[in-house]
Amino acid sequence: MDQSSSYYKHDLLLVGAGHSNVQVLRKFGMSPQPNVRVTVVAREAHSPYSGMLPGFVYGMYSWEDIHIDLAKLCTFANARLIVDEVVQISPSDNSVRLRERPNLRYDCLVINTGGEPGIKFRGLSNVTAVKPIGRFTTEWDVIVAQGESGVHSKLVVVGGGPGSVEVALAVRERFGSVFDITIVSADPELMIQHNRRVRKTAVATLTRNAIKFLVDFRVSSVTDKEVGAEHGATIPCDHVLWVTGVEAPAWIRDSGFDVDAGGFLKVDKNLRSTSHSNVFAGGDMVCLVGQERPKSGVFAVREGPILARNARAFLKGKSLRSYNAQRQALAILRLPGNDALASKGPWCMRSKIISRWKHRIDVKFMRRFKKLPVRSFPALSSFVPKRSDVDAMRCGGCASKLGARLLDRVLSRLKANDAHSAINGLNDDAAIIDLGSNTIATSCDHFKPMITDPFRFGRVAAAHALNDLYAMGSVPKIALALVTVPLMAEPLMEDDFYQVLAGAVSVFSTDDVILVGGHSAEGSEASLGFAVTGTPTDLPWFRSSMLQGQDLILTKPLGTGILLAGLMYMKTRATDLVKCVESMELSNKLATSIFRKFDASAVTDISGFGLVGHSVELVKQSSVGIELFANSVNVLPGTRDVLNQGITSTLHDANVQALEVFEISSDLTEQSLAPLVDPQTSGGLLAAVPSAVSNECLGALVDAGYQHAAVVGRTVDENSSRILNGNG
Repeated sequence: MDQSSSYYKHDLLLVGAGHSNVQVLRKFGMSPQPNVRVTVVAREAHSPYSGMLPGFVYGMYSWEDIHIDLAKLCTFANARLIVDEVVQISPSDNSVRLRERPNLRYDCLVINTGGEPGIKFRGLSNVTAVKPIGRFTTEWDVIVAQGESGVHSKLVVVGGGPGSVEVALAVRERFGSVFDITIVSADPELMIQHNRRVRKTAVATLTRNAIKFLVDFRVSSVTDKEVGAEHGATIPCDHVLWVTGVEAPAWIRDSGFDVDAGGFLKVDKNLRSTSHSNVFAGGDMVCLVGQERPKSGVFAVREGPILARNARAFLKGKSLRSYNAQRQALAILRLPGNDALASKGPWCMRSKIISRWKHRIDVKFMRRFKKLPVRSFPALSSFVPKRSDVDAMRCGGCASKLGARLLDRVLSRLKANDAHSAINGLNDDAAIIDLGSNTIATSCDHFKPMITDPFRFGRVAAAHALNDLYAMGSVPKIALALVTVPLMAEPLMEDDFYQVLAGAVSVFSTDDVILVGGHSAEGSEASLGFAVTGTPTDLPWFRSSMLQGQDLILTKPLGTGILLAGLMYMKTRATDLVKCVESMELSNKLATSIFRKFDASAVTDISGFGLVGHSVELVKQSSVGIELFANSVNVLPGTRDVLNQGITSTLHDANVQALEVFEISSDLTEQSLAPLVDPQTSGGLLAAVPSAVSNECLGALVDAGYQHAAVVGRTVDENSSRILNGNG
């Protein structure tokens, strides 16, 4: 058995991507550890930095400024990124239960999810909790819209700490008198943990900015009109910002860990769980036994390097390092006018210089995660060990297929189509075979991973495999899997095998397809494919059936190849990657029935050869030409941003050759044509529909969930075909 550095033996699982765990990822990227596979599970694909939140509320920082892109960071760290939410941990069998997918295993677990304030009231429509910040930055848009509308409303800020004061002042500075702002605190004084001068300055600044505050006000009820206290007092409100201290997630206690009275995970001086030796944790959701401290991002930032070091040491069987929490942390309170108040213990100082100094510190911290060198061996798949330099930057998915010209030359040398039992053959999306007693439709597909989540990869591969039958108007019934898993420790191989097939089955089950078996093998590189078989309809869709007087409708946007190539170079934004994966997972089953209803005569799925390449296949086999409308084709978010950085798929150059078939409008550039030749993985269906009903068909597609469906061309009664900028 090969025990080289590419042989994974241990699973290091990071739950959460808070201030500590993003540093763990960066540390493993800077210094990879042989034999350790790193995976991070995060609720959002971007990790926000709390130190810049007041500036974000004020409008000083953009959303991009305060977020770390986890797709780019995980690519740098050669780590798997799984966007999902943890609902429970099972330390007894070293597994993590997720909300929307199968459990994940671990050998070493590092938790950094943070806590959450106002859990009791979080579901109310007029309550916005500042933490988790990932949710807050989305919900904050509602308050921004209210502030920019100029309509006066009442805003209640719950919490008496520095966060509440900063947020209230930032709202006032940004929106002026639009909001009637009141801070309510359960403590007898505002900012009770800070020295007298800090408290005095905070009160004076709030008063000067017409912000009211109530102390000894412990919130017990919230309605859409008022906030009530335990002692019976109420104040009117239109919206509530919850900025009080965090609460421990219920799943920490429910998972069986040692916790304190508040439900926070107990960790020792090594940041290791006091009840489970292979679990480490940091941030707001821990209790530092023997050195208890307030919940603050300052401690989470300092815990990151220790967590990275101790996770490595644990997996190597070496001694752990102690974390010594500072007794008094420097606190900086942002004030209006780019002013700031710094304090530590009894010391206090107010100056604009402090504000500028903090800005530089925050920007420097974020730059460590934004300015990352491109790794020689990026994480191109969920379970692929490092590969050779020659293969390192080759695309996966359909972008890894052979070019159309090469395929055409090979097919021309074959005589497989001559079999009398084939009603159609290799020139269509799937083969329809007459077996005498009945007729079947069959096809297969197979490719390398293109994303780092094996479950989502399984879903994409299954949806892609079904497309060939849907493009023939057939009904898929059964599937056989062909799986290659690289050599790893057996528990890791089993987990990957399970994850990828679980993803596939989740799609097959929804589309009423049964996975009946298959073949698995160990190999140097991961891959997944399916042979799918179904029943054809009485009127199958052949590529040769395209007619005059038809519009061409495409069900999905283009750009998967470009975005996935950009991911390898850390140029694709995580939010854009999420949209890309969601598009690839979307089944074309409903589109098939809609196209049947509106009398489509020819359909093909857009995959490795791109829109142009597959359009050429329609033209070659039909007696009509086509016009494609370049500006009518929808592309996935971020596609053009990646293109503008000079990145295309590895199959791009081969696909460009198909443009020779078309007359191309002189006002079209290479950049505008690039999405049209981009190889698609699990792309949309392209259907020829009578022009008289194409708009009605398009509306039905949009209503069925194909939000980016568009009329992208039309058939023409000519031998030549064209690509136009507009639709003529």
